[in-house]
Amino acid sequence: MAGNGFFDPNRKILCLFDVDGTLTAARQKIDPELDRFFQQLRHQVKIGVVGGSDYSKIAEQLGDGDEVIHKFDYVFAENGTVQYKDGRLISKQAIQNQLGEELLQELINFCLRYMGLLKLPKKR
Repeated sequence: MAGNGFFDPNRKILCLFDVDGTLTAARQKIDPELDRFFQQLRHQVKIGVVGGSDYSKIAEQLGDGDEVIHKFDYVFAENGTVQYKDGRLISKQAIQNQLGEELLQELINFCLRYMGLLKLPKKR
């Protein structure tokens, strides 16, 4: 650990952690002791969090407002389609932008038809 309180410039290891069900109980705030541990660990390795929720939900669980993008080196929201690095938004992807509306609707319709044909013990 850098003795001066700053990050080791040679941090080459990235540790990624899932939010819901790993760092926190689903939709709950992070334990303050675990939060302190991550801030100490961050001096030695790069830390990132990954969640399926949007950024605002992750922020509710791991900090207050935009504090989260400064507490972690990387934040990957919405299953990695929204990416922050060193406190800045670096990329935001949306499936509809990649596929286009027509192809996206075909995909959704295919999935819905497929799910409708699944045999389940009980359907409700």
